[in-house]
Amino acid sequence: MIAPISRYLRFVRLNKQLLFFGLLMTFGSSFGQSFFVGLFQMQLREAFDLTASAFGGAFSFVTLLSAAALPWTGRVIDQVRLRTFSAIVITVLAAAALAIALVPHFWMFVVALFFLRHFGQGLMSHTSSTAMGRYFSANRGKAVTLASTGYSLGEALFPAVIVTLIVLIGWRQSWVAFSAMLMVGVLPLCLWLVWREPQHEAPAENQPDDKEHSTLHPHTAKRDWTRAEVLRDPRFYILIPAMMAPAFILTGFFIHQGFLAQSKDWPIELVAAGFSAFALIKIVTSLLAGPFTDRFGFRPLMAFYMVPLAFSLLAISFIDANYGIFIYFTLAGISTGGAMTVGGLLWPELYGTKHLGSIRSLSVSLMVFATALAPVIFGWMIDAGLSASAIANISLIYSLIAISMISFFLRQEKKNP
Repeated sequence: MIAPISRYLRFVRLNKQLLFFGLLMTFGSSFGQSFFVGLFQMQLREAFDLTASAFGGAFSFVTLLSAAALPWTGRVIDQVRLRTFSAIVITVLAAAALAIALVPHFWMFVVALFFLRHFGQGLMSHTSSTAMGRYFSANRGKAVTLASTGYSLGEALFPAVIVTLIVLIGWRQSWVAFSAMLMVGVLPLCLWLVWREPQHEAPAENQPDDKEHSTLHPHTAKRDWTRAEVLRDPRFYILIPAMMAPAFILTGFFIHQGFLAQSKDWPIELVAAGFSAFALIKIVTSLLAGPFTDRFGFRPLMAFYMVPLAFSLLAISFIDANYGIFIYFTLAGISTGGAMTVGGLLWPELYGTKHLGSIRSLSVSLMVFATALAPVIFGWMIDAGLSASAIANISLIYSLIAISMISFFLRQEKKNP
């Protein structure tokens, strides 16, 4: 028990700068995430005289546009230094946050929102995952999961910060403060962390000298695929719809959490507490999953990580008591923590690392596309009069289809290793 922990701590100590860079980028992605923008929804609607559907439509439009642009902007990380790409992404994100505070017209707000979503949710996350996947091999699972804790830290810290700032200085000044935070805090710190181009993981520096570890991790693809080759690979089209399921389903329920609470007669305060439990469970699951996937690869985890999501939907469907909130969020957190780890390891293990930025940007764009569609489709179901339980049952069907697709993929992989 002590030996694995000591190896984990040794890995963190020897790679603290690059790991902290990954965590800082995922934490900084919060400024463009749905939960962050959603906390300003009422103020933004009032400022630009928007209905709920108009705001939701604008949000979905820019998110879809961001998804379409990601395959092209995301591939640039394969062509320039990491520090150069990171500096551009953070600077544009800061400019977008400042623009949100200053723009006087709705169309200007939509443009600013696009850059906020694309460079925040899209490219900040993409930079972190690509760096962890490219520069680590034997400890890639640990690196991905440690960096991904930045998402949960943002979800845990920013809601209280935002509410406080709006009360103290107003919503526009809050965005000015966040822009300054990015330029004065995040940008120089990230540049310092990766000023020297990171080196690929080497056994002599980063791992114990034993037979479990080697310069080329046994789970990494034996050759590097190009994006054109990936697009011709049938496995890609089997995996993508399945990988999109957690993002699509949970985004739909998270965006419409008020409806969920009302439909199930759950106190909104307990739903908020459930989010804290969700963030904690997600962190713990991802940290446990990292060492597991380093040893066994992503395939064993992939066989099971969707199952808790299916049971979380059953909790929504059949449990009306208040404890159902925590069953739902706990199971969703386990599934999301597993998905974060699988998503970081899947592409380098299947397709190599040389063109990882180009390949990941394609997959991330499809995930963003799913998160853009979810609020609209869930909104249509709500407007059509479906209850939360009925929507959960429909979502359950999708999750079961996704589990079947993953099972098919794993069977084919076993037949053709």
